[in-house]
Amino acid sequence: MKSALDYFHASFAQLRLASRAVSAGLWEKNYGLSWGRMSSLTQIVMFILLHAFTGFRYRNNIQLLLQSQSLICTGAALSIKYFTMIRRRDAVRKLTSNIETTLYMRYEETSLEYPVVLKYSRMLYIGGHVMTWGYCCSLAIIAINPAIVYITEGRMVLLFFVEIPHVDWSNNRGYLITMAVQITMYLTGTFGLILVDYLCAFFTSNGALYVDIFRFHLEQLGNLLQDLGYQMATTQNLRDEVNRKWRDCLAEHQHIVEFFEEFSNLWSMINLAQVCCSVFGICINMLLLLLDSRWYAAYAILFALFVDLSVHFLFGAFIEKKIDDLHDSLVQFSWYLFDDQHQKEYKLLLLRSQMPCGMSIAGLTPVNYETYTQVK
Repeated sequence: MKSALDYFHASFAQLRLASRAVSAGLWEKNYGLSWGRMSSLTQIVMFILLHAFTGFRYRNNIQLLLQSQSLICTGAALSIKYFTMIRRRDAVRKLTSNIETTLYMRYEETSLEYPVVLKYSRMLYIGGHVMTWGYCCSLAIIAINPAIVYITEGRMVLLFFVEIPHVDWSNNRGYLITMAVQITMYLTGTFGLILVDYLCAFFTSNGALYVDIFRFHLEQLGNLLQDLGYQMATTQNLRDEVNRKWRDCLAEHQHIVEFFEEFSNLWSMINLAQVCCSVFGICINMLLLLLDSRWYAAYAILFALFVDLSVHFLFGAFIEKKIDDLHDSLVQFSWYLFDDQHQKEYKLLLLRSQMPCGMSIAGLTPVNYETYTQVK
């Protein structure tokens, strides 16, 4: 049976694989431009230029113009995510390394906290596989439109309506070249989405684990405070244990605050790009369906946009719930059994817990269910 550390290493290996697939180099030692990174950057530039070329070519036909731009917003959002990850890779590396040392290497199988750590490590491991296979299978969903058109009308169409200059895709050779380029760019984009979205799930899950570990220790401290030996001041060892446990809780709460602040700063612009590009992409594809409900690719793209946008807000709402649980645990804590000095520290801790701490959209609004309903 796998341990929590084994599940963590397996999940982290998926992230490293996705990072290597798009040459992001988040956990590699090399800096600057590598051949793999140049290839990814070339595909990003090609994706944008080919959409611009196709849109300009069919600018007089509104339906074909919209079809050519149905995925441009997804590509723009992914490009922003990619460049953000490269620019802030030191912050990503710092967060991931701290998680392993402060959680999975600290709480081993013999510790009381281990069942909680094991639960979250399994959840992250299973969620990562579901997310990876879901994104990889999306290629089959996108391919539904060419398959339906070929079966019903007997003609070949592209995976998504983007043409290459000086390549006539109406003949076999041009069609194969165009499809090869489109599939390559799509697979690169898929691995990029797996990297960014699974990394968001990785930080969300482990941030929630920090909170639950803190709540577990706070409950233990509350049980010690209610012991008659502590209240009667007859057991010095018990008082020392209370002081040590309280110092640990203070340090853990400070670590939680710093973790979510760094995570929020890292993801704020990514959330802004995700929301803006997803909204514009949804509008484009819904307008396409109003003009022609038989362009089946729009259904698949709309489904993918809604799922990707919903997942980000689900992560934000989960973090918000965990922060609320942390605050509730502090409110219900038996603080009145402390001495005067510890009560002052508790008040400062409670005051800090009331400040906003979670994912936001460029610092403008929190990422939660309320914002999600307003966006939709």
